[in-house]
Amino acid sequence: MRKSGVVSKDVKGKDNEVYHDIISLFKIYRSVNWKMQIKINQVKQCFHTEYGTDVDEFLDSVYQAGMDINLDMEDMRERIESINQANKYLKLIDEAVELMRKYHPQGEKYYWVLYYTYMSAYRAENTDEILDKLEPHFPRIPRMHRATYFRWRDKAFEAVSNILWGKKKKNQQILKQVNQNYQE
Repeated sequence: MRKSGVVSKDVKGKDNEVYHDIISLFKIYRSVNWKMQIKINQVKQCFHTEYGTDVDEFLDSVYQAGMDINLDMEDMRERIESINQANKYLKLIDEAVELMRKYHPQGEKYYWVLYYTYMSAYRAENTDEILDKLEPHFPRIPRMHRATYFRWRDKAFEAVSNILWGKKKKNQQILKQVNQNYQE
């Protein structure tokens, strides 16, 4: 497949970079998250209107009764699967950010930079507003310099990108070494 979201060996150079564009991914994070919350709420409301109960309560009762819900809910299946797929991508990003926060030596700093810049529900108007929000998290820094903020943001992108897609060259070396060890 070419340029459909699946990286192919045929796609090289600049075209392949689109698949691993961490900056673009974070730029749409807030918007996608917002739309996901709206869609989830709409499905819940539609479900409550149609069945008169909460989705989780309904599923529990259906499973306890041994009923097959596939026939009754065919119209909602595609919407729910679409929401579920997008939600998985958001969780993947969230998990990568949490891993960075927990295990990277500078993870806490980088986390707050990404959080206030891209992940919080509130979108800051400008960099100075982000710096204001970061200030309480770094009491030993009287006022973070803009250059420091941008440097930390770039390092955070790099750390999360490495978690999501790995270091290709290093992974290839490890794979080659493992193959050599197990072929003997």
